[in-house]
Amino acid sequence: MLGRALGAIASYAAARDVPAARVVFCDAVAYDAGYLSVDDIAGRVKVRGRGGTVLQPGIRLLEGADDFPADGPILIITDGYCDVLHVRREHAYLVPVGNRLPFTARGPVFRVR
Repeated sequence: MLGRALGAIASYAAARDVPAARVVFCDAVAYDAGYLSVDDIAGRVKVRGRGGTVLQPGIRLLEGADDFPADGPILIITDGYCDVLHVRREHAYLVPVGNRLPFTARGPVFRVR
């Protein structure tokens, strides 16, 4: 699922001439992969960890990063098995078809097959 989600991000970014996106993986801790080119996201990104249910540290990392735009939106990719999230900026979720978030989302929820 993560590979398809990253491919969708790469396609969306390429279609809108976005050269790079900030990628943060969550496992036992948040791993900041930094800004990755669309080509790297599309097929050469090395996924760190096995995913995680604790996503809030990754969100805090982005919200507090000096090199992440204050108005930059956050896309949260999850299978739905995650903690309750508190996001203070524009955001959306990408969740597999058939799965649900364990809370009421305040941002849009997109589905991936």
